[in-house]
Amino acid sequence: MSVCGRYTLSISNKPDVAKLGLQGADRFNIAPQSQVLIRTRDGDHATAHWGIAIAGSGSRQVVTNARSETLSEKPLFRGLTRCAFLADGWYEWQRSGSPKQPWYHHCRGQLFFMAGLSNPDQDCVVVTQPTSAPLSMIHHRQPVLLDEEHVWRWLDGAEMASSAPGVEISCHPVTTRVGNTRHDDSELIMPTEIDVLAQGQTVELFPDG
Repeated sequence: MSVCGRYTLSISNKPDVAKLGLQGADRFNIAPQSQVLIRTRDGDHATAHWGIAIAGSGSRQVVTNARSETLSEKPLFRGLTRCAFLADGWYEWQRSGSPKQPWYHHCRGQLFFMAGLSNPDQDCVVVTQPTSAPLSMIHHRQPVLLDEEHVWRWLDGAEMASSAPGVEISCHPVTTRVGNTRHDDSELIMPTEIDVLAQGQTVELFPDG
């Protein structure tokens, strides 16, 4: 599973989303090549397609993420327009152990944004960055996360190689059902117990105090 291979967006329980005038079903398993909600560079909200096809690849290969460190070096990303994905959480799969264990990363139910890039056809990718501890115990990369203030800086062209400092992330292990895109319900984000020894990692990533 690639970095940020799935994410979530619940609209019904967020007053800050209601203020934006947005409507839609709560989604708990948004996958690549599906329709997603983005904020465009001019501040509007639009539906876009998550994934950009590599021209001439011959294999219909689609890219869904872009490394922040190499954006200027990759021809595929040159000339793209900045956008931001609306989200309230995302999943990462811990590589140690078998089967791989999914973890849900969230901002305690609050809306945040993931930096993105889009083309004229409204195809888009998530911009990612290296992960720091303790999240690096789960995966070595994560989306570039933005709050309401920093999303405007990103859309205006400011350099944002890392997440906004105000976006504080918590995480917990969740059911492996999230690996199947046919499942899309609130049970996917509920904490679950895991075999710590089998995973080879500590579950206590965010201890109290």
